[in-house]
Amino acid sequence: MDGVAAAIYRLPEECVAHAIGMTTPGDACSSSAVSPAFRAAADSDAVWDRFLPRDHAAVLARADDDGHRECSKKELFTRLCNQPVLLDDATVSFGLDRCSGAKCWMLSARALSIVWGDDPSCWTWAADLAGSRFPEVAELVDVCWLEITGKLQLSLLSPWTTYAAYLVFSIADDSYGLECNIGMLPPKATVTVALSGKAKPSTATSSEHTICLQHMQGEEETAMHRRRQEYVRPWKSYGRKVTREADMDIRCPRRRGDGWTEVELGEFAVAGDEGVVQVSFKEVECRRWKRGLIVQGIEIRPKHTN
Repeated sequence: MDGVAAAIYRLPEECVAHAIGMTTPGDACSSSAVSPAFRAAADSDAVWDRFLPRDHAAVLARADDDGHRECSKKELFTRLCNQPVLLDDATVSFGLDRCSGAKCWMLSARALSIVWGDDPSCWTWAADLAGSRFPEVAELVDVCWLEITGKLQLSLLSPWTTYAAYLVFSIADDSYGLECNIGMLPPKATVTVALSGKAKPSTATSSEHTICLQHMQGEEETAMHRRRQEYVRPWKSYGRKVTREADMDIRCPRRRGDGWTEVELGEFAVAGDEGVVQVSFKEVECRRWKRGLIVQGIEIRPKHTN
């Protein structure tokens, strides 16, 4: 066994680098602890260039700063995992998933289509909010028709990857109309993948989910949504029974590490096809007036089951 190990250590660095490049970013980091020879191979540009997307140079050409240009390939990979780069005048961010190296995108509020977003009586734009990766966020002033849509070309995503879309937001102290209460129709989220190409006809698939933006009774409210509930609402001095059926698929918010909140809007698979994914979040049926939703953007990143 010692002879086999010694033989491995005598392999040319190019061979070791090629073998490590066939693994994962995590395995490459672990292999650097095996020996100085392995460390040199594992940290080489030849290895980390395999983990970077093939089009990363073209994407980074759209970056608002050039701090990434002097990095080694490993340093660039690490930076894109830890600190996504702002593109296109700070309206989009690009990063990488640490486990797989798959592309991660976030569309800022400015890059989204927001109904009534250009009307200052409905939405305003706030600058430099704590924890936001973008210089501007959108704050809801007062609307009864809430609709936000984002689009991204499938070619910008990593093939053979399952993605999820997340609304990244916060709630202002003076908010109203965003509560997820019994008897009120909750918002809906739709994820539509429209495929196009010369080799086959265009097709589109959609999925829809119920969304809860704001818990009224803490995280335990998630369990409440998933069972049938009844209560009596006063109505002209008579008791009116209201029933809400159990919703096992409702998507509830959770706190992010940057201090913001996110809620999953849906998931989709990328198989290397041409086309576009459209993510829509709306509450237009109840028509109750709403205020205080602060939108940073919609993030699209690989979905991890664990």
